Amino acid sequence: MSIRSITFHIVSSDVCGDEDTDDCVIPLFDTTQIAADHARGCGWLVTADQRCICPDTDHRHRAAVDALMPPEPRAEVDGQLPADLGPIT
Repeated sequence: MSIRSITFHIVSSDVCGDEDTDDCVIPLFDTTQIAADHARGCGWLVTADQRCICPDTDHRHRAAVDALMPPEPRAEVDGQLPADLGPIT
């Protein structure tokens, strides 16, 4: 019998640390791309920089997804009065 090193990849949530498990079996993947594809197929969000967010919907997970979103666009038209002006008297 010999001792050898085996490298594999697993997916875990950057928010809560949960792992992409199916009935307590942790899938092992040969590459990060295969792991990311599998996670996406199971409803996980995987960003371009390999950050993973599991599909839980509690406040922490929603906040993590919201933090990835761009800011709301502000539509301004030339000559338009700003919406934050008080009542016109």
